[in-house]
Amino acid sequence: IPAFAVGRAQVLQHMFTTLMKAGRIPTLPIYLDSPMAIDVSEIYCRYEDQHRLSSSECHEMCSTVHYSRSVQDSKALADQAYPHVIIAGSGMATGGRILHHFKRLLGQHRTTVIFAGYQAGGTRGAKMVGGAERIKIHGDWFPVKARLEVLSGLSGHGDFAEIEQWLAQSDLAPETPINLVHGNPEALEAMRDHLRMNTRFAVDVASYRSILRV
Repeated sequence: IPAFAVGRAQVLQHMFTTLMKAGRIPTLPIYLDSPMAIDVSEIYCRYEDQHRLSSSECHEMCSTVHYSRSVQDSKALADQAYPHVIIAGSGMATGGRILHHFKRLLGQHRTTVIFAGYQAGGTRGAKMVGGAERIKIHGDWFPVKARLEVLSGLSGHGDFAEIEQWLAQSDLAPETPINLVHGNPEALEAMRDHLRMNTRFAVDVASYRSILRV
């Protein structure tokens, strides 16, 4: 599972821990193979008042998942002969340790790759979700024979309703210019139109090389 180190990796750990505890999925070894994600997970346990997980949920998550901290730990995952789950960066398969696992496992039909987030155009993740039969990693081409799944609904971004609500509750002056800068063109245009109709702000989509003076 390619995953972003901050937020997404912790959500996945919590989900797997909860589902296995409830007996809704088989109990499997779960490996978090990302030094940054490991550090963030430990921060979750130290600052329990800054998120919604309870102290027990946090510590259960961190104790259930196996942390692959070193390069040697990561390489040792290749010796796993039984079903297991590997969570590693990066979320769109543009870099990180997930690429080394891809090189080893993408050509096997027994492998399942789960994309747990949006895949931006031009990334390896987007190409794989789009049906690419081969992808290039570290200068070489690898066949994609693995089963691909997309897990929607884990986005960390606010949707149009949440952004509209936030604007309504903000202290921004009426007619404050708001520029949308993140998203696909069609989604940005739809967001702009919705906010124009339902808020009191001057909303627009930022264009290439446009200048906003503040």
